[in-house]
Amino acid sequence: MPRRTKGFPERKTVAIVGDGQMERIYFSDLRDTDRPKNLAIYPDFPRKIGSFMGVLDKAIELSSGYDTVFALIDMDKIIQDKQQAKYEKLKKNTEREGVIVLENNPCTEIWILLHFLNTGRLFTNCDEVSKQICKPDRIENYNKSEKFLIQAGLYRNFRHLIRDAAIPNAKLLEKDRKSKDVLYPRAELFRFFEWYFRQHP
Repeated sequence: MPRRTKGFPERKTVAIVGDGQMERIYFSDLRDTDRPKNLAIYPDFPRKIGSFMGVLDKAIELSSGYDTVFALIDMDKIIQDKQQAKYEKLKKNTEREGVIVLENNPCTEIWILLHFLNTGRLFTNCDEVSKQICKPDRIENYNKSEKFLIQAGLYRNFRHLIRDAAIPNAKLLEKDRKSKDVLYPRAELFRFFEWYFRQHP
């Protein structure tokens, strides 16, 4: 729970909940790079949350103590395990509590890839996306180790591509989504950044 500091204007508090090391490091990098004066950002990525159910439960738990709560969901495991119906039901319940649920398909790495190209390619897992990120003129040697992700500064070093590339590319993927294959990529993180840039121009 964020602390309130006497004598200073109260900042909006934002919790970001997910189940991955990459997301935890990425949003910590955002917070530490921008240090927004009007926002207090708290990435909450417990080491062993374990599933989309754990992410949504944690987001609901935090919703009473924060102004805004985002829950990040990677869709690859949900699709592989054929749990879409269960997920959709829990998602609706979570959104009723005021949580903003953001889906990434297959995983958060698709958001990083969209910094460099617009793609509607179908990916079955995150490793396939990572291989695309590794290509020349993108992020060579990209891998998901904690050491690499911290050193890479994925927000700090590539934030200049968010407004002009990542957001537009992600929004294009929303066009006619209902007619697309279940594996069609998605990066709803663009919704977070549209919100964030309104709060922190």
